[in-house]
Amino acid sequence: MTDHGHPLDDEYVGTSLLPILGVEQLPNHEADALLTSWGHYLGPCARPFGKQSFVLHIDGRPVSMATSASTVSATVRLNDDETLARNEVVELARLCSAPGASDWTRVMLRAWRNLLALSWPHWQVRAAVAYSQNAHHPGHVYRTDGWTKARETKPSGGGGQWSGKRAEGHAAHGVKTLWVWRYEQSTLPAKTTP
Repeated sequence: MTDHGHPLDDEYVGTSLLPILGVEQLPNHEADALLTSWGHYLGPCARPFGKQSFVLHIDGRPVSMATSASTVSATVRLNDDETLARNEVVELARLCSAPGASDWTRVMLRAWRNLLALSWPHWQVRAAVAYSQNAHHPGHVYRTDGWTKARETKPSGGGGQWSGKRAEGHAAHGVKTLWVWRYEQSTLPAKTTP
């Protein structure tokens, strides 16, 4: 033991078979169950196309989760001068932490943007995007993590190919802010073809 009694010296032998902190891919139906259990205002991510979910756990207990998804729209308009195609981006469709574990949201966001988003299996991404529903949260978690506020969207009433009409009180109704994280092409891992 060190002079300060620190347990991480040469004499320390851990007894747990699980890591103290870990991130792993989670079956989407289990991620949706966490979203429901934890009370996410949008509920499960019911997109019928590409999605991938991850969980952050502490001592084997899930504390935060994130779901990557392809965007609903075929394009993402960042501003009047720039639009990205669906196959250039991955969306952080859900980010949620367990009740009483909100401190882990930022940890999960950072792990998602630096590692998990880049593991998107469908195409190599140039950017990650996320939407904050302004009536529920203004997006501080993205701003303080270094994301760029791209624009505010017009109120969404749904009714497109993948969603039904949304009434005034629906959780997804209203103005959203689009946030973007751009990846430098030199730092992207090369996608390999199986």
